[in-house]
Amino acid sequence: MGGGGNGRGGTWNEKGTIIYGGSGSRPLFTVAAAGGQPVALTKLDTSRNQYSHRWPCFLPDGKHFLYTVMTVAGGVGVGDAIILASLDTSFIPRQVVNSGSSAGYANGHLLFAREQTLLAQSFDPMSLQTAGDAFPVAEHVHFEPLTTKASFSVSQKGDLVYQTGTGQTRMRLLWYDRAGKRIGEVGQSAIFSHFRISPDGKRIAVSKTDALNEDLWLYEIARKVWTRFTFDPSTDGWPTWSPDGATIVFSSAKKGTPNLFQRAASGEGSEEVLLETNQPIFSTDWSRDGKFLAYHSADLKKGNDIWILPMSPDPKRASGERKPFPFLETEFGEGRPVFSPDGRWIAYQSNESGRAEVYIRPFPGPGGKWQVSTNGGTHPRWRSDGKELFFLGSDKIMAAEIRLGSSVVNVGILTALFPAAAISTGGRDGYDVTGDGQRFLVSTHGNEGVSSPVTLVVYWVGEIKKKLLAFSLWLLVAYPTDAVDTCNHHFCQ
Repeated sequence: MGGGGNGRGGTWNEKGTIIYGGSGSRPLFTVAAAGGQPVALTKLDTSRNQYSHRWPCFLPDGKHFLYTVMTVAGGVGVGDAIILASLDTSFIPRQVVNSGSSAGYANGHLLFAREQTLLAQSFDPMSLQTAGDAFPVAEHVHFEPLTTKASFSVSQKGDLVYQTGTGQTRMRLLWYDRAGKRIGEVGQSAIFSHFRISPDGKRIAVSKTDALNEDLWLYEIARKVWTRFTFDPSTDGWPTWSPDGATIVFSSAKKGTPNLFQRAASGEGSEEVLLETNQPIFSTDWSRDGKFLAYHSADLKKGNDIWILPMSPDPKRASGERKPFPFLETEFGEGRPVFSPDGRWIAYQSNESGRAEVYIRPFPGPGGKWQVSTNGGTHPRWRSDGKELFFLGSDKIMAAEIRLGSSVVNVGILTALFPAAAISTGGRDGYDVTGDGQRFLVSTHGNEGVSSPVTLVVYWVGEIKKKLLAFSLWLLVAYPTDAVDTCNHHFCQ
């Protein structure tokens, strides 16, 4: 289906129309339950920094629906909102709630989250208008800021179920050898998204989420010391080391759309804009000769495409401006390009077969392509001598023997090195590997042994009525006017 993998919600009306969202910078799509070609239903408004549409929810009439707008990649933005829209394209979508959370409707109320508080607000499905203020329904509800998903569900019969917990998926970065033996750990569990080992193997650039904001940190392996690298109140991620380890390129949403910035890895000086486009772009690799940077661009019509940015000023341009050029543009989704050590080939992942697989093409081209993985594959990484290519299989770290000829690629034996339940959803990095191919850094779940209770509330509206009635009776004694307002705004009519 269109909209990419890693689904971000779906809703189905009685007439057999399905609306769904995908990960990354994409609108909502619609498709008939009987099958057919998906069609883009919404359109991202880049003038308002809309990054993604997700978590659709039909209202009872089966025509109008709610969805969530993200304004930054991989985090909560101040412009995030819950939008009301319709299958009728003449209806102008409008904001109903300022919240970066998945939403639901039941019993005359919208339900959504702010941080880890589940809120409800009166909503008339006939007039399509909210009334009164939002009020809390449950506290400490699990909320995932990387995807804006709040862990709750509500039925039209009045039942509510929600999960409590830490609110974010904490991870551990663990070291393994080729045999799958655990040989170390990087710091304590945290909310990691992207991480890359430096060329000399002494440091790791890691994006961590703290207080709902994602920033880059550097970790010195020998001294076990963390140093914060970015400080902007926006999403910073996707670090890419220069071949000499002196510079880090990363994607930042500080101007709304994620674009490329660079800064000295020493932390000296300020970061500077490397490349700005009107589409989200994410760097993934820097050629060993230092001449080219590979990145993928989130094209809303075609999915991800692979682009190359020359890292030397263009002598043909008066300003010396670097001009990026496309490496691979198709109707499919391609991403995570990495240069071979000799700079003559690029390995990447593509869903052209219907699922993500790893391929190799000559750089800069033209030429054919060679498929490396055979049963699904993502996140390719080269060994420093170019004789092996690693990738994530469905549940294992895989290694492929590679022989690079002058114009052909010979893919040899595929070996499953060890099982790894790596966390690689939502655009996260699941692993990285040292240049010699002997040590693997893998992200795994960090909440082992921590229970996440699920609570079922039967006829939740009645429970809230009881609480509000008791509160209103107390107000009636001390503040009669406030008590009347509380009843009118909520349940006491």
